[in-house]
Amino acid sequence: MKKILKEISKILLILLIFTNFVQGQLNIPDNPKKIYPVYDYAGVLSHPQIQKLNERLIQYSKKTSTEILISIVPDLYGEDPNFLASKWGNKWHIGKKYKNNGIIILLSINDKKISIQNGYGIEPYLTDFTTRRLIQKIKPLLKKNLYYEAIDISLKEIFRTMKNEYINKENKKNHFSKWNLAFSISVFLIMFFFLYKKVIDPTSLLNILFLTNITNLIKKSSDNEDSFDGFGEGGNFGGGGSCENW
Repeated sequence: MKKILKEISKILLILLIFTNFVQGQLNIPDNPKKIYPVYDYAGVLSHPQIQKLNERLIQYSKKTSTEILISIVPDLYGEDPNFLASKWGNKWHIGKKYKNNGIIILLSINDKKISIQNGYGIEPYLTDFTTRRLIQKIKPLLKKNLYYEAIDISLKEIFRTMKNEYINKENKKNHFSKWNLAFSISVFLIMFFFLYKKVIDPTSLLNILFLTNITNLIKKSSDNEDSFDGFGEGGNFGGGGSCENW
């Protein structure tokens, strides 16, 4: 009986150690249905700050197709920040599928560590040396717990370094011009039809078409251009980066 109790105690001890070990690990969250640029699990940014960063990074992504994800965690639980950031980028597929142009900025508040990791396509532009120099520049701000300011400067440096790389091929101005031309032709044909049939007064037709329909259609077009489907289109990570304590 004593022997059995001893064996049970050993098993319980092993299970307890294993449970504590598992609980101490940092598990990367599952991919959200719609991935936004900023995730503050440590609660160090205000809602307006998060909103401002999201808007800024969404616009940057629309312009360049480059996706920058900012993850702020309370603790790493012993995980290597570089490995964790790359793993996070791969799990959430940050960046475009064939461009691999994703960037992860990972901050751990309790560990006082920051890691910036790149997708394979970013490596030629944002080198290990560049990211290391960038982190050195923002360390004084991080030491003062000025996290938003540090992130803001990081983004400015990344935008400046990347310059015009990965600019989207689609020119929205040309796209609007083509749409405008097609719409104008349609309007002309409709006007011609109604005037030919003498169904409606020309002045009324102009008022209806140009003061109502055009306004609504342009608004709908603008709303579509401002839509955001979320990050995570298939980017791969492992293109380098760097990590520092602050």
